Amino acid sequence: MRDSGRGVLIAGIMLSVFSIAFQSIGLATAIPTVMASFDAGHLYPWAFTTMVSGMLAATIIAGRVADVRGPAAPMYAGFALFAVGLVLGWLAPNVWTVLAARAVQGLGAGALNLTLSVTVAHGFEPRERPRVMALVSFCWLLPAFVGPPFAAWLTGIDWRLVFAAMLPLVTVAFVLTVPGLRAVQARFRPGEDDVAPVAALPTVAVTVGPSLVLFAGQDLGWVSWLSAVAGVAALVWGLPRILAPGTLGLAAGIPSVALSRAIQAGSFFAAETILVVTLQQLRGLSPYQVGWALTVGSIGWTAGSWLQSQAWVRLDRNDYVTVGAATSSVGIAAITAFAWWPDIPLAVGLGAWVIAGLGMGLTMPSSAVAVMSLSGGHEQGRNQSSMQVAESVGNSVITAVAGGLYTALLTAEPAALSYTTTFAFLLVASALAIVVSRRIGRIPNELTRSGILEP
Repeated sequence: MRDSGRGVLIAGIMLSVFSIAFQSIGLATAIPTVMASFDAGHLYPWAFTTMVSGMLAATIIAGRVADVRGPAAPMYAGFALFAVGLVLGWLAPNVWTVLAARAVQGLGAGALNLTLSVTVAHGFEPRERPRVMALVSFCWLLPAFVGPPFAAWLTGIDWRLVFAAMLPLVTVAFVLTVPGLRAVQARFRPGEDDVAPVAALPTVAVTVGPSLVLFAGQDLGWVSWLSAVAGVAALVWGLPRILAPGTLGLAAGIPSVALSRAIQAGSFFAAETILVVTLQQLRGLSPYQVGWALTVGSIGWTAGSWLQSQAWVRLDRNDYVTVGAATSSVGIAAITAFAWWPDIPLAVGLGAWVIAGLGMGLTMPSSAVAVMSLSGGHEQGRNQSSMQVAESVGNSVITAVAGGLYTALLTAEPAALSYTTTFAFLLVASALAIVVSRRIGRIPNELTRSGILEP
C-alpha cells in the first residue's frame, strides 16, 4: 500500500474509533437525562451493559471471520450495524428501544474494533504499529475531551441529537476506510491452519452472563439470587471456551496481557460511570459541568498514549502494562477518598482522574501492540478477539457488579456510602490487574533495533 493510501486508511480508522468512543464515553454525560426522560433511572446501568454485551458477541464472531476471510466483510457489517444503532437511538419512542439501540451499537462497535486492529496488524510494519495504535488510543481519548461537553450541549437541546450527530461522521469514516481496507484485503491469503469455528453456545453464555449478573442487583428476592448464580455459571462455563488457552490460568504471554488489560479497563470504565453520577448527585454539578470535568481528567490518557510510542522511554511492552495498571490504581484510590470526604476539593478529584487516565494511556495501546507482536499472520483475528473479549467481559462484569453495588446501596445512609463502596470495589479490582501483569513475561519493545533496548 502506498504511503498516501495508508494515510487515508489511518484517517478512516481514527474517525471510526472516534465515533465508537463518542458513543461509549461522550454519551455517558447524556445517559442520565435519557433515562430520566423515560422515568427509567433504575435502568441506568443497563444503558452501558447492553452495549458491552453486543460488543462481546460481535468481537467473537468477527475475529473468526477476519482470520478466515480477511477483515473486509466484518468491517462492512460493523459500519452498517453501528449506523443502525444510531438511527434507533435517535428515533427511540421508549427506553426499551434505547437499550436495543445500545445493543445494536455494541454489535457494530465490536466488529469495527476487532477488524480495525486486524487491519493494522496486516497493513503496517511492526515498528509502525505503536504509533498507529497511539493515534487509535488518542481517538478513544478525544471524545473524553470534546465528547462530554459536546454531548451535554446537545442534550440541553434534545438528547436525541447525541445519536443523530454521529451519523455523518460514520459515513465519512466509511468512505475514507474502504480504499485502504480493500488494499489490505487484496493481500490477504487464508492460512494453512484451520481457524476454529465460532462456538455458538459459549458465545451466547458469555454475552448473556454479564446481564444476568447486573439483573441480580435488582431487589427481587430469590429471583435476584437465581439470576446471579445463572450469570456466574454462564461466564464460568463459556469463558474457557472463548478466550485464548491459558487465559484463566494466568499463562505467560497473550493470556496474561489480555486478562490484565481486561481487569484494568473494566475497573477504569466502571469508575468513570460511577464518577459521572458522583459529580452530579454528591457534588451538584450539571451535566455540562460534568462533561468538562471528564474532559480535564482525560489529559493523563493523552500523555500515557504518547509516552508508550516513544523509543526513548526505556520500558518493555510488558512493563508498560504493569506501570499502567499501578498508575490507574493510584488514581482510583484517590477518587474513592474524593467520594467519601466532601471537603476534598473538586480539583483533587479531577487530578486523580488524570492519574487514572495516564495508566490507561500506557496500557491500552501497549497491550494491543504486544498481542500483534506475539501473533502469527493468521492468528491476529483470533488473538485480538480473545483480548477484546476478555476486555469486554471485564468491562461488563465489573460494571455489572459495580452497578449492582451502587443500586443496592443507593438508599443507604450516609448518601456517600453507595458511591464509596463501589469505588472501593473497583480499587481492589484495579490492584489485581497489577498482580496479573507480572505474569506476562518479557515482550521486547519493537521501537528499538531488533526489538531490543539499546544500552
